[in-house]
Amino acid sequence: MTHTLHRSGDANSLKEDYVLLALTVPNVNREGSEEKMRQIMEVASRYEKEIVNFAVPFPSKGRQPKTIKEAGQVVSTNYIEHVVFKSRDSLKKCLKELKHRNLGISIVISGIYEDTLQICREIGISPHTVALSLGIHGKTDRLPDKDVLEITTMCGHHLVAPNLVEETVDVITKGKMTHKEGAEELSKQCLCGVFNPYRAEKLLNKMTAEKNE
Repeated sequence: MTHTLHRSGDANSLKEDYVLLALTVPNVNREGSEEKMRQIMEVASRYEKEIVNFAVPFPSKGRQPKTIKEAGQVVSTNYIEHVVFKSRDSLKKCLKELKHRNLGISIVISGIYEDTLQICREIGISPHTVALSLGIHGKTDRLPDKDVLEITTMCGHHLVAPNLVEETVDVITKGKMTHKEGAEELSKQCLCGVFNPYRAEKLLNKMTAEKNE
């Protein structure tokens, strides 16, 4: 699973951006997995203060749950869960408990490689697979500005448009929206719930400050 792999930014910013994904596979472990998927969200809910976004993408045409515990009750209609942490420590604690429960569900984490690998070592697990982003190649001069990319790459399906980010910065600069409101509006575009509005708010703050200079 690579749609959370290509988040761009400096190390300090990315240290507040960790994604956990739980996934079942047809004819392998999906059948009868409802209770296990519910337990994963139950475990995650214990760290709710450190979680900035979550989703059970594409539920059966119902509304998205408003709390992580509520999300755990709708997984019977789904097969994938996403949770975004803003701290390394909370991700580590959640993974440690999931390891102890040994539910047999595939767990994928995304973040700075050295950090995620060290977390695995600290809780006594070895990654089954490691995927690394090798950067962007080709006609990079056609890409949006670096600051814009730091925000748009937090949605792996690129549903947060560069023009929308730039427009949001303009609206904030004019005093018609707060940085937090702007981050929340951008986050709504990401259906998977892997966008990090906590980090986006800080990035928008930096972009508006630079624009006002």
